[in-house]
Amino acid sequence: MQAKDNTLCLTKRKPKWLTLRFIKLTCTESVFHSPANNLKGSSALIVIYKIGLTSKAMQYIASQSNHPATVFLNQNEITKRHCNIRWFNQTSEIKRCGHGTLAAANFLIKHFGYCPEVFTSMSNERFTIRVKKQRAQLSLKSIESKKSELVEGELKSVFSSAIKAAYSTGDKNGYTVVLFNEEFSKDVEKDDLKSLHVDFKALSKLHKNAVIVLSIKNKDKKNAIAHFRYFAPQFGVNEDSATGSAVSVIAPLLFRLHGLNKAKLIQQSNNGALLNYEFNNAKVVIY
Repeated sequence: MQAKDNTLCLTKRKPKWLTLRFIKLTCTESVFHSPANNLKGSSALIVIYKIGLTSKAMQYIASQSNHPATVFLNQNEITKRHCNIRWFNQTSEIKRCGHGTLAAANFLIKHFGYCPEVFTSMSNERFTIRVKKQRAQLSLKSIESKKSELVEGELKSVFSSAIKAAYSTGDKNGYTVVLFNEEFSKDVEKDDLKSLHVDFKALSKLHKNAVIVLSIKNKDKKNAIAHFRYFAPQFGVNEDSATGSAVSVIAPLLFRLHGLNKAKLIQQSNNGALLNYEFNNAKVVIY
């Protein structure tokens, strides 16, 4: 879609927030889609603003969007090597958003022919961009997780299948990766994780981390494939459609368990998503 000054690309009726004098440009961008595999990926609304847009206004704009993430960039920073970035969903600000960052980078490359080398979040995390064949690749520091019996116990009532193992990052409001027993994998070989039942109310009350459920379908190092789903009802998102930032946790765990330093990840949300990554020297490159 073409970017337009002060025009939302998706609607015929101009929303009220576009009359705000500090909105320079808006558009949408999709990532992690694969038409060949019938995977729609995920989209983000990109908002480039002038100085003066408040956090309250950002949240209001995001609440009016039907996209999983709304990305905010200051027009004075997008031409520099380093650029601040913020992401919001319909109810709250997002701490990390890989798909929104890649969407913003690809949008800038496509329409302006340039992109900052580093996007910096409100928590000072660096999201480094590499450009290859006019497409953005996102580089993140990997996040190590530790096996946790306590987490496994908390989550027993959340899922419809017995948990084989659970791994959690050290941060509060971080990530937990859940692996299921072998019987589960055999029973749902065709649909894999799609048939998994999740009690979102129980998850929201019991657990403080976002939860990634993970299944390895092909462990061949040249053509490895893993399936996953991502749940975060405690952060306003029952299930995310495409989750780039979670790969910073998935990649080092797959390397530890199976010796994989790259793989295809299929996110089995309703839309579906295809993510590729490479893991090396505590860095994860996602594309």
